[in-house]
Amino acid sequence: MQNQLEKWHKFVETINPEILNEILADDIKFHSPFVWKPKQGKQMTIAILTTVTEVFENFRYVREIKDAENCMLEFEANVGDLTLRGVDIIKFDEDGNFVDFEVMIRPANALQALGNEMTKRLSEKGFI
Repeated sequence: MQNQLEKWHKFVETINPEILNEILADDIKFHSPFVWKPKQGKQMTIAILTTVTEVFENFRYVREIKDAENCMLEFEANVGDLTLRGVDIIKFDEDGNFVDFEVMIRPANALQALGNEMTKRLSEKGFI
């Protein structure tokens, strides 16, 4: 788990999608803060995670909480002139790969701005 988490932080730093191929399980479930039903699979999760890196400005993790199978990473970022705070909740499989990735974000106005921009960009890329 620790090795894969270090790779995750390297992805956040470099935005190299090949790193995601190494750490995401093929059948990963991604829980978006915008829709109730999780997105399934590595390709869609990579599309979402790489797209959000284009939208977020000044992204930074501010806290990390871990146990043997889970990790919660608290973050702050900007979307335009709005500041948001959120958490990435990650569950690992026995090999340390990410099998479940859930994102929660507040406040509502920043979440709405992020949702609008993500929908636009993912649509332009043909993912929705």
